[in-house]
Amino acid sequence: MSSNRHLEIVPSNITSDGKLSYKNGQPTVQLLIGAQDRFIVPGSVRLVGKITVKKNDTIIPLESDGIRMNERLGVYSVIDTLSIFSQRSSQTIETINHHNRMMSSYLSVTQSQSDFACHAYETSLRFPNYKAQQLGVITNTQAASASGGDSANSFCIPLVSGLFLGQEPIPLSNDWGVGGLMVEIQLSPDQNVLFSATNDDTALLDSYYELSDVRLICEVQDPGEDFTPQSVNTFTYNSISSYYNTINSANAVLNFNLGLKSVLGAFMNVVPAAHINSWTRDGLATLGFSNSDATKAQVEQIVFTRAGQRVPLEYNIDTLQKSVAGRDNETGDAQIVRNYMNAVMNFAKINRTSVDTSVYRNIDYGTNYAQAKDIINGGSAWGIGVAYDSISNQGMDFSSVPFGVQLQLRLTSDNPNSIFLFVHSRQTIVSANGSIQVMK
Repeated sequence: MSSNRHLEIVPSNITSDGKLSYKNGQPTVQLLIGAQDRFIVPGSVRLVGKITVKKNDTIIPLESDGIRMNERLGVYSVIDTLSIFSQRSSQTIETINHHNRMMSSYLSVTQSQSDFACHAYETSLRFPNYKAQQLGVITNTQAASASGGDSANSFCIPLVSGLFLGQEPIPLSNDWGVGGLMVEIQLSPDQNVLFSATNDDTALLDSYYELSDVRLICEVQDPGEDFTPQSVNTFTYNSISSYYNTINSANAVLNFNLGLKSVLGAFMNVVPAAHINSWTRDGLATLGFSNSDATKAQVEQIVFTRAGQRVPLEYNIDTLQKSVAGRDNETGDAQIVRNYMNAVMNFAKINRTSVDTSVYRNIDYGTNYAQAKDIINGGSAWGIGVAYDSISNQGMDFSSVPFGVQLQLRLTSDNPNSIFLFVHSRQTIVSANGSIQVMK
């Protein structure tokens, strides 16, 4: 490879004033990377722009308004769905629904508190302390407006997906590649991004966030002199698929027909269903299971199955909380934590993380989980997961058999808990005679 070039792309559906927001009827951002005989450098794709939070059309929030957003996610909280298509054929290459919830797990597992407090704040407006994030992102724009400066916060975030985080350069050619890319971002509802720090929605009824000056930047390379396209070209990449379900039982059984051939791992995070799209609750928090009275419905047993058989673990995970002696233990079971992290990223390759086993501790399920300024860890980072292949990278076949999870919980009341499942798999694009086919 040689001759690197940088591309800067503006949305194809940009409005006349250059602003995009869910409230004002512009919930979609479309970005086109044209077909060309070049490769995209993996990991170079960034979404750049500015974000402003408003109490209403004319007023920037004050600290006393108590408007918050998820401090662990920052700007990532506004991306509800990330879809990547072939520009030529419009064929779907990858779609990640609930992208912001997937990022809650990914960022918690792969970044430390120091990351959140330093470069992550500069690039994606994230911070481990909710009060610092609130003052630095939501209300600091008022001072800029009063002094005549720019009232928006700038950001520059990697677009995290299996395709864009791969190791192989992405071919854009019409003849031997994907035929260009169309990147489509569906913005999350304001009510699921913003919420009250005081459980009072009075100040939020007309509040919303707004994006401006949005662009996509990436780096492309020309093929090297020794590159020779074939009559049939293949490109293998990682993909993330998403699924949703709810449970409301002490003995819950979840089954998903994945339709995927090379599954590498699956992980899920949880939030009470009533917290989603609520002005008074953080709908993007990654909590443990809970009852209707806000008490913790701790997990006593987990079993992962494939077509009803225990796979890949040939045993039940019995947690610390299952025994009588451990019923009041607020430490998250190390087996759950380790398997969850290993499903998000190979455990041996995790150099830093903000996940620990104190997942039940200091979490008041009846509040917003970080009310005090002295809570610095960004709240709960809990989840469940299992890896199927951390060595050969070939994965396990779930194309015709269901993926299942059996849970034994201390759920004693009528309180639906939402589960967001994310499955990491290998897929292949075959291009020949000007057409492409995605092999899942």
